[in-house]
Amino acid sequence: MLTKKRWLWIVPLAVVLMGLYTWAFHDAFTTRVPGANDFYSPYGAAYLYFYEGVNPYSQQATLWIQQQLHGGPVSPGDITNDFVYPFYTILLVAPYTLLPTYAWVQAAWQVTLQVMLIASAVLTVRYFDWRPPAWLLAAFILWSILSYPSARAIILGQVSIVVFFLSVVTMWLLFRGEVSPGGDVLAGVCLALSTVKPQMQFLIIPLLVLWGLRARRWIFLGAAALSMAVLVGASFLMLPTWLADWGRQLQAYSAYTPPSVFYILTHEVLRLGAAAPAAIWALRIALGGYLLFEWVLLRDMDARRLDWVLALTLVVTHLLAPRTATTHYVVLIFALAPIFQAWQKVHPLLPFGAMLVLFAGNWALFISTVQGNAEADVMFLPVLLIAFVLVLLARPGESQFGQRPLNRPA
Repeated sequence: MLTKKRWLWIVPLAVVLMGLYTWAFHDAFTTRVPGANDFYSPYGAAYLYFYEGVNPYSQQATLWIQQQLHGGPVSPGDITNDFVYPFYTILLVAPYTLLPTYAWVQAAWQVTLQVMLIASAVLTVRYFDWRPPAWLLAAFILWSILSYPSARAIILGQVSIVVFFLSVVTMWLLFRGEVSPGGDVLAGVCLALSTVKPQMQFLIIPLLVLWGLRARRWIFLGAAALSMAVLVGASFLMLPTWLADWGRQLQAYSAYTPPSVFYILTHEVLRLGAAAPAAIWALRIALGGYLLFEWVLLRDMDARRLDWVLALTLVVTHLLAPRTATTHYVVLIFALAPIFQAWQKVHPLLPFGAMLVLFAGNWALFISTVQGNAEADVMFLPVLLIAFVLVLLARPGESQFGQRPLNRPA
């Protein structure tokens, strides 16, 4: 257990090391390889709003972002780089607008994402009280950073890593950290902030809220509600039309983003033709009903089974989402960690081999199917379906899925 005295020198040291790494990353990489295009939309939106007073959802903002990224307007059907996030996202991005060039912004942002991924992996290991040998821990952390979803998220500058980090911190504070009013407040704030990507959180948030109601964690629930109210209220004060503007932007967003996982499965893999729409709805209803059934069974607040339900919910989210992205699959780090932990008890090489297969298989599939610089739709299926099957197979042993009892208020 780290004491307050140790934190007093660990935090400043970490900040200095992160600053030095950002400097090196800027000089060695981002000045030579411009990237993080997905981050440019929220960055550009924040820059335009704070420095020029431009509505980030306006056509003016979209054209400005396209000019910076592509040298001019994009062709119809191409990715338009609209700002499609809730307005309060620009409050999180605002500090990066203080940097002098986008090369520095890219360096700082991509270093932030790498640090968050490492922190999420380490916190996940501690969450499940997994104690792998040093070499296996190092392999898990490297896999967490270099696997296809994670590496692609870093390269593109995806906010999905931030959402994953906030989710892991929230779950740690609620179920593993020392129960305290301060911890519950922080958990509520993190949960509210994680809504910058609602498509990643639309199932885990109601699950955590339901758990909070059953566990009577009123401080957590109050902090989450108040934080959400502050974010939404500040957004209306800063831009009264943001909600309607965001809604219009989302309608355009669906025209150039990949279809749902079930759409790809029924239309492009199984080729069900006219029966595909009905099959999609049947799959959604069946899977949604099954997940709700597992939530209803979650009655005992001390049940280690909760960890299994959390993992299942994180995976099912991306099966049910109308739109997802392979960069959102960083959440599978949390879902697969306890499975690797169980396999280690059989033999340490089993989880290592699984990570190696997932790593090599995903990258090989990408290289063999990539079309220009765009990933093929098939990339959405293998790792997500594998994770779903593995989590389902772990259900009979869900009482061992979490390795220690949930915490309780004192």
